[in-house]
Amino acid sequence: MMLQPAGRSDAPTAGLDGEQVRAAWALMMNAGRIALLAHEHPDGDALGSALGLAQVLRDFGKTCVVACADPPPALYAFVPGINEVQTDLGAEAVDLVVALDAGDLSRYGALYERHRALLDHARTVNIDHHVTSRGCGEVNIIDVASAATAEIITLMLMQLDVAISRDAAVCLLTGIVTDTRAFEFSATTPRTLEAAAHLMRAGAVPAEIVKPVYRINSLAKVRLWGHVLESVESAVDGRLVWSCLTEEMLQQSGATADLDDGLPSYLIDIAGAQIAALFKEHADGYPRVSLRTVHPYDAAAIAAHFGGGGHVRAAGFTFQGTLADALRVVLAYLEQQLL
Repeated sequence: MMLQPAGRSDAPTAGLDGEQVRAAWALMMNAGRIALLAHEHPDGDALGSALGLAQVLRDFGKTCVVACADPPPALYAFVPGINEVQTDLGAEAVDLVVALDAGDLSRYGALYERHRALLDHARTVNIDHHVTSRGCGEVNIIDVASAATAEIITLMLMQLDVAISRDAAVCLLTGIVTDTRAFEFSATTPRTLEAAAHLMRAGAVPAEIVKPVYRINSLAKVRLWGHVLESVESAVDGRLVWSCLTEEMLQQSGATADLDDGLPSYLIDIAGAQIAALFKEHADGYPRVSLRTVHPYDAAAIAAHFGGGGHVRAAGFTFQGTLADALRVVLAYLEQQLL
């Protein structure tokens, strides 16, 4: 059997810039108090990445503050440390900011607006995997080949030979599982599975993540999905499908806004669908649009047209107008893409 040399091209950490990884780690090791930011409207990857990295850094004696503009959705109650997530940075006495799962500070929403003076000038490490990311840090680790930001962090720790506790592993595996829909999405690669295997060896169990996220549904969530699915419409011979989630639907079902998680992916699974959109009313008056696509349509490019971003197969944006305007303008644009 021929042994491959160290640093071979098919090694789990191949593709990460070792110099950037070491630079980011040096900034973390030289900081005493670190703020780890999850983007607004947080998903499992943003939360899992922030909490997982915080767990690791605390093992090195660092004081870590995990912050997000919005409270974590209830379905992530099982994630270690979830109750420590703050919606504010308090006194702002931090040596370093680690901005996770978004490449633009505006994606941190109200948290950025409240602490703009700090965040515009703080030493910052940015770790993200979105193809639309520009990087907002002194050190930027943007790896679009990774299925999740949590995958990048895991690969970084593997490259640095840093131990991962069970709690940190659960957080990071939550990020990978939720951003791949339990390894279903096409962004899942052999490297993704190798990172997940490393986290499993540290004690994380996929079933303990998949069950609460994808298998257990509250009655309110089921009722909400019923309202949304009853309102599904289509065009272009069924290649475009969409639906709306309104404030009235939330009230009728007794649901909270975060219970829409998974709905856009359900829409793209409709037979014949190539582009799916969920239009979601929001309390600030500007609707959110979540997109899902199949090859050859690029969800990130479509979202970028409206000022948003994301992945090739999953992306989103906030529409600067009413829900009615969003339906008229966005659907017309989506139909053009399919003609």
